[in-house]
Amino acid sequence: MTDRSLVDRLLDEVQEEYDFDGVLPLYMFAWSLAGLGLDRSDPAFAGICRKAYDTFVERHPDLQLVWVPWPIDTATARAAEPGTPIELDGDPEAPANRPLLALVGAEASFAER
Repeated sequence: MTDRSLVDRLLDEVQEEYDFDGVLPLYMFAWSLAGLGLDRSDPAFAGICRKAYDTFVERHPDLQLVWVPWPIDTATARAAEPGTPIELDGDPEAPANRPLLALVGAEASFAER
């Protein structure tokens, strides 16, 4: 399977997640790609995730990058600062109280800071 077809399949997966929840945690890029069968140790893994992320954001220019708590609650999310590094693979060993980066629509209500 080509990287391009994996990007397209990954975009379908994350779009479905966003359509269902109205929020897209960034870890879903890597977790969904792994679910499609690409091993995280594959040298192309991170690049495919990043290409899918960039394409998703281009397709949805109204999205905002926010920090959300776990479990995800956009009402208590806060806007990410410009230049925040994009983390597309969540650490399953991270503490549960560590905020996650997510994309939300412009209509979502969240704490500005």
